[in-house]
Amino acid sequence: ALAESPKSADVLWAGTDDGNLWVTKDGGANWLNVLDNLKKAGLPGPRWVSTIEPSRAHEGRCYVCLDAHRSDDDKPYLFVTEDHGQTWKPIAGNLPPFGSTRVLREDLHNPDLLYLGTEFALFASLNRGGAWHKINGSTLPTVAIHEIAQPTTANEIVAGTHGRSIWILDVTTLRQMK
Repeated sequence: ALAESPKSADVLWAGTDDGNLWVTKDGGANWLNVLDNLKKAGLPGPRWVSTIEPSRAHEGRCYVCLDAHRSDDDKPYLFVTEDHGQTWKPIAGNLPPFGSTRVLREDLHNPDLLYLGTEFALFASLNRGGAWHKINGSTLPTVAIHEIAQPTTANEIVAGTHGRSIWILDVTTLRQMK
């Protein structure tokens, strides 16, 4: 997984399938592996870094989503940092205790709104991961969500699934909720 901070082109993140997570604040001249800092926050060991989502609101804030199913571990692993990876806070909160986490995205317009795709469902959080709410509804079956895209010209998200094509949801109401 690779990601560039929308706040600073010098801040880059790189995550690997063996759990290493690297950050640079100087455009790639020097890289720091912050995996040990994630372990201090509760990650039991190296896990596949499935997505990295630097915040559009704060330069030091970044979300990471880790998928542990290859380690025979189906727990959700989500973390946020406010200081470029020096410290991390788990944000899996009230998610079901099983269901690998695949993708996490911060809303384009409301930085408190997060979208999460897991092995079984699509979730949203209105308070940056403090609490999660399943938003599958009746039109999206139980399916793995592998990607979430946000068109810049519409109040929608597009969820890419495993085996069920794509699903489009109008998120105007979610963006307005507190």
